Amino acid sequence: MDAVTTFSQMDDEDIVLIIKLLQEDGQVAIDAAQGKGKQPEGAETDQDLAFKLLLEELQNAEAVAMDRRMARSIQQAIRADSDALARLRDDERRAQSDHDFSIALSNGQVVPADAQPHDVPQALGDEDDFLDKLSCIYVTGIGDEDIDSGDDEQTATTGQKQQPESSAWAASRRPPPPARSRPRQQQKRNCEACGERKHFAELARAPCRHEYCRGCLSRLFEGATVDETLFPPRCCRQPIPLHQNLVFLDADVAQRFRRKAVEFSTPNRTYCHNGRCRAFGPPARYVRDDGDEGGTAVAACCGECGARTCTECKAAAHGGGDCPNDVQLQQVIQLAREQGWQRCQNCWGMVELNMGCNHMTCRCGFQFCYVCGSRWKTCQCDHWDEHRLLERAQQIDARDRDRDRDDGGAAAAAAAAAPGEEEEVLPAEAPAAPREVVLPVRGAAAPREVVLPAEATAAPREEVVLPVETAARQQQEEELDARLERLMQHLVANHECEHELWRGRRGPRACEECGDEMPLFIYECRQCHIMACRRCRYHRL
Repeated sequence: MDAVTTFSQMDDEDIVLIIKLLQEDGQVAIDAAQGKGKQPEGAETDQDLAFKLLLEELQNAEAVAMDRRMARSIQQAIRADSDALARLRDDERRAQSDHDFSIALSNGQVVPADAQPHDVPQALGDEDDFLDKLSCIYVTGIGDEDIDSGDDEQTATTGQKQQPESSAWAASRRPPPPARSRPRQQQKRNCEACGERKHFAELARAPCRHEYCRGCLSRLFEGATVDETLFPPRCCRQPIPLHQNLVFLDADVAQRFRRKAVEFSTPNRTYCHNGRCRAFGPPARYVRDDGDEGGTAVAACCGECGARTCTECKAAAHGGGDCPNDVQLQQVIQLAREQGWQRCQNCWGMVELNMGCNHMTCRCGFQFCYVCGSRWKTCQCDHWDEHRLLERAQQIDARDRDRDRDDGGAAAAAAAAAPGEEEEVLPAEAPAAPREVVLPVRGAAAPREVVLPAEATAAPREEVVLPVETAARQQQEEELDARLERLMQHLVANHECEHELWRGRRGPRACEECGDEMPLFIYECRQCHIMACRRCRYHRL
């Protein structure tokens, strides 16, 4: 139990009295121990050191108690004056809006019809919520319960003999605080990641207003330090700032994230060429190849082992002069040309596209064209390759067909229970009906044949017969072509998808971003049909 939680369970007067008594007892013990014992004069014994440490701890506790009283006083002042400050702010904003409106009318300017009304006050819900969290963490403690006292109202009704309220008593009675200045009732909310109910002071709110508990937020920031696709930590495509959530993160997690933020934010990074080190060389440690500070940065000095790495070829520094050609790098580049790979112009990583559009987003966040490698929307290349577009449409169609077969597996099994039965053969005199006439089987080796509808049987002309397997195959191929055409058109129209509309799919399915298999369910984008797990949906896409 920390000092804040302990102090929150006691009154200020009790805290001051307890600390004062402990300080007096410690000082008496120190005075009594002086001059006793067989130690040399001026030497400090373990007992003296222990009592001195006790007095230092008591001084720190006294400082914490004083800071807590000051923080509580400031908090009460802010809450008491919050309504007045909000009204003053709204009045100032309303006056400024009216002034701008009058100037616009006097100058003959047209005021837009969709302008925000000046008399609509803006709420301070997020600020109040954040102040309540800080109050629970540092002042009152999370374990306290906010109880609205109703003693004043109950006193007048619980007496045995009620008397009329005097004017003096009415003047001395404190008015109830306004609704806004009353402390918020402590409540529990659900964490967006783990789903557990946590105290609202233990939940961090993202810019998209989703809330995460300390553990889930810490895992999110830790994941961003080892997986670049999760950097920066984000929810609903909005970055989660570090400085606003330091109160929910451990110091070592925040320190590691700051170091990784420098690394992941650096284009064309340089790592130590030493195979046993491989540490990142930040731009602040770039020096000239001859070792002098300043000048053109061509070598990175490793902060771990002290080795110097050329920033061009990423090998050992050359000691001055031009960087020679890297034979192994040229071989990799030649292989990339043969395989049709592309390099990111920001981090120079190799990227391979198997299916989908030519709009690429590297793990470092750089968006470029897969055909020419230029920054996206700065070239005239086609957005799609027909072969990759067809492969993607075939993949989505096969996935949907598997889902339909899973849903209708029981019905298909029931329909195939009696495979040997033949359809009923209608006689030639049957009335014209929109039903097909099936000829009987003429021999064991002869295939079944289907003819045109019954209206055509009465005409004295040659019948056009088609085998059942051929007709069914042709129909399936036509349906497949129509589905693929619709899917291709849909993919072309929604290739720059923002992933705003999702629907759930029953598992097991594999996430197309991280590759993990989701056994129960997975999300599918309604526009681009990408399948993603919950983590990739909120924090990676």
